[in-house]
Amino acid sequence: MITPDTWKPATPETTAEAPARPGPLRLATQLVRSFGQLSLLTNVWTGVLFMLAVFVGNWQAGTFGLLGAVVSTAAAYAMGVERRTIDLGTQGFSGCLTGIALYVFLGPHPSTYALTIGGAVVCVLAYSALTAMVAPWRLPVLTAPFCVVVGVVLTAAPAFTRVWPGGSSAALPLAAVPGVEYTWSDLWHGFFANISQVGLSAHWYVGAIMLVGLFVGGIRHGLAAVVGSALAVALSWALGAPPAGVAAGVYGYNAVLVAVAMGGMFLARTVPNALYTMVAVAVTTVLTAALNAYFAPFGGRTLSWPFIVTTWLFLAAAASLPQIRRTD
Repeated sequence: MITPDTWKPATPETTAEAPARPGPLRLATQLVRSFGQLSLLTNVWTGVLFMLAVFVGNWQAGTFGLLGAVVSTAAAYAMGVERRTIDLGTQGFSGCLTGIALYVFLGPHPSTYALTIGGAVVCVLAYSALTAMVAPWRLPVLTAPFCVVVGVVLTAAPAFTRVWPGGSSAALPLAAVPGVEYTWSDLWHGFFANISQVGLSAHWYVGAIMLVGLFVGGIRHGLAAVVGSALAVALSWALGAPPAGVAAGVYGYNAVLVAVAMGGMFLARTVPNALYTMVAVAVTTVLTAALNAYFAPFGGRTLSWPFIVTTWLFLAAAASLPQIRRTD
């Protein structure tokens, strides 16, 4: 069975027998890794840089992300979840993303704190349930718990007046004025914003910090993110996507995640696998635009569903393709 806790090869750090009780250093490492898992990596220094990037982009978003990570980690302990998955940050990262997303879309209101706490707890349950559901196909859970929980909350939010007044419909711009020409600034901002949107930020400098974190986690991961982001920008430009959306990273963040997951983790280092990953990047870029249009009429959010759907599709298909080899 493959789950997110197997995203990286075992190391002495991750295979050593865990102490009976969590100490302050161990808890801090779990929380830092919860941020690092936004990029699917367990490297502690990647986590430090990703946490730094989120707080640099918006300290309130970082605070909500930390709250979500703390609650999810505590809930996992309370529910007796396997300690190794907690140590690798795979129990905390969905709660972390949930806190960031709810702040971005609903604002820093008392109800958002309550929803972050409740959502972070449900993320732990969703993680366990989804792990069992996708196990027969040897698929990873990825960010599905976050997407399910936040998707439900945001869809229901307009029905509750104490929740929705702080909501923002412009947090991630999806369209621009037709006919507006691209500028060089749109393209290079988009390259870095594709990476920063992994943490729901459109600031290019946040993406730059996260890219450093990816390279710290491994040269292969950093290069995968670079290629994935560049391909997404090039394809978005070629297809005539709105420049403002491209510059904000709306069309490319799922492509970055697909590139890192498939090009940096789940597939072996072969030429056919590299080409296969590039096709997946192109597919998820187009799928992102399609799901943006699908969710727009009722105020839904695409989140990282294109990444999940594309990765599941291509990893499941790999079993029937002799030239495509998985690492597990």
